[in-house]
Amino acid sequence: MADKLDMLLSDYMTGMLQVKINSRERWITREKHEERIGSGGSSSNTAPQERNYLIKEGDKELQKMLDRKQTLDELMDVIQGTKVKEIVIARFKYRLSWCKVGQRVFLDEDAARKQYAGFKKTLRDGLWRDTLD
Repeated sequence: MADKLDMLLSDYMTGMLQVKINSRERWITREKHEERIGSGGSSSNTAPQERNYLIKEGDKELQKMLDRKQTLDELMDVIQGTKVKEIVIARFKYRLSWCKVGQRVFLDEDAARKQYAGFKKTLRDGLWRDTLD
């Protein structure tokens, strides 16, 4: 069964994380049409761009997703050209079984699993000790 880190990697590799970020941005910055009767309503003196920026910066869920995406972008650059990156791509982007992952990266199935487990342990211990709930 997949844990939160597996699900995050899967979302990242398939582009679903970016879709969630875009969806969250659109949801929190949508225009709320409220009818103001008389002068009782207060008008906003901020420009729409500034309003959107302030809303995005203040949304903790959006910031958490953006931080995770940026970290994964940087991590994928760091592990460029390694077997671990090939394993992650085969497993989560192409959704291959562990047997097929092993065949694709020219490793035994158990060796591919062990390398991925070591990678996950490094991520848990270093990068996401506090951020993965």
